[in-house]
Amino acid sequence: MEYRIVQDGENATVVFQGDITFSENVGFRQMLKNLPNKNMTQCVFDLAGVSMVDSAGLGMFLIAKEQADTVGWSLKVQGATGHVASMLKLTKLTEVLEG
Repeated sequence: MEYRIVQDGENATVVFQGDITFSENVGFRQMLKNLPNKNMTQCVFDLAGVSMVDSAGLGMFLIAKEQADTVGWSLKVQGATGHVASMLKLTKLTEVLEG
């Protein structure tokens, strides 16, 4: 998993590339630490470049949602296709993240 954080005022977008799996746990948590939490109102996870996500990856999204709720910004996902879109739909995680 690789990522790039793009900040635009009070919004941030995390553009992911590669797989988001158990082996990426440490990198994902580091990404969360690198987010500009102060004064941020919304974060979008752009998953267009993600080809695979496993159950641990889905759990990492829930950790991000918990951080968003605690700090006070909203979290959305966009761009998921194929396997990733299917996993988000099957687990109803898109509804949880954007709800």
